[in-house]
Amino acid sequence: MDFSVESLHTTEKKMKSEMFRLMKAVNVSSVADLKKSALNKLNKGPLVDFLENLVKLFDNSLDLCKAAASSVNEMKTKVMDTQNQLLIRQQEDLASVKDTVQNEMKSWADVVKKSDKQTRQLTATSVKEAGKAVKEEEERSKNLIVYGMQDDNESEWDYSCKIYKTTDTFTAICEQLECENVDVQHCTRIGEWRADRTPPIKVEFRTAADVKTVLRKAHKLKASDDFKKVYLAPDRNPNKEQLIENS
Repeated sequence: MDFSVESLHTTEKKMKSEMFRLMKAVNVSSVADLKKSALNKLNKGPLVDFLENLVKLFDNSLDLCKAAASSVNEMKTKVMDTQNQLLIRQQEDLASVKDTVQNEMKSWADVVKKSDKQTRQLTATSVKEAGKAVKEEEERSKNLIVYGMQDDNESEWDYSCKIYKTTDTFTAICEQLECENVDVQHCTRIGEWRADRTPPIKVEFRTAADVKTVLRKAHKLKASDDFKKVYLAPDRNPNKEQLIENS
């Protein structure tokens, strides 16, 4: 059976309708009153009909639950695959930058041998920029961006709340994901408060391994009433491909 929200609502309506018919038949006002004394008012034939209909509905409900569980597992697998691909891409980008540094260093050595002052200056600048890029990538690998965490109003957006409120929020997220052992160094909102959108939160960890630990469990937020609209993603360079959500 293929699961859909519509089929779930249809089955729910049928079950409520059948229970209402049964309550009406034995003249009670609630399901809690459907006791032996009340059911004894029915003849065997009508009672068997009610039981047969309810059994069919319950059996159909079990099939829907199994289909729903299968759909949830499939979505979890897709989310985990997407996150793994994103982490692999980040590692590939970092390796590419490191290769650039190594190549620039080799070029620098060659230029020094030629004693060309102007070329040495240009190459030194390239090495400096490449080294800066490596450092930035390494720092980003220790960061996590949180999207969709709402603020109640602008009055809570002063500097005194900006750090402490977001820290408390992410602590609650870590508890939801069972990641209490990760080492969060700092977290804060990015940008200014606006009525039409919620700025993301940047969370800084001690190590990149902490980021991977949280992202591997990010799919659990979908099952949370408080954080089902919250998405986690690695801190990517804005000039590279757009971040994707962990759903």
